[in-house]
Amino acid sequence: METTKQTSKVYFKTLKIIHLALTLGIVFVGLIGSFLIFSGKMSNNMTDLNEVLFYIIPVFSLGGLFVSNWIYKNKLSELKEKKDLNAKMANYRDILIGRYALIEVPTFFAFVAIMLTGNLLYLAYIALMILFMIYWRPTRNSVIADLELNLNESTIVLNPDSIIAEFNITKRD
Repeated sequence: METTKQTSKVYFKTLKIIHLALTLGIVFVGLIGSFLIFSGKMSNNMTDLNEVLFYIIPVFSLGGLFVSNWIYKNKLSELKEKKDLNAKMANYRDILIGRYALIEVPTFFAFVAIMLTGNLLYLAYIALMILFMIYWRPTRNSVIADLELNLNESTIVLNPDSIIAEFNITKRD
């Protein structure tokens, strides 16, 4: 097992790449759904299914946002109690990925609903998820605020050359 240390610059660059990839995944799903419907290549009209999904999609989408935020805040409160900045930052990344994943699930469900029913209203829920992903974009200042870092920890995080996280990596032969 090998320990890899990350500077603040590398850590936040990695976070931004993960965030961008997951956000673009949602955007592409929305664009593909829109293209297929507007090009006429997808015109399913499953009205019976649409009547059911009309209620399920909003509940699932808003539930995904609620659960995502609830789990994030609970895990964050546990993380704030840790004394070691490296441990906080390593775990924070995992919490963020979980938060974003819980946003992606309802998005793909809405995409499937669009494909099955042709109802463009479900694009609104995909757009809502995109807006939340943009709003929850990780920055140094948002991490400092979310983790309620003290002045010393904040200074370390703001310095691009400071080591702020350590990850254990298992090499496979």
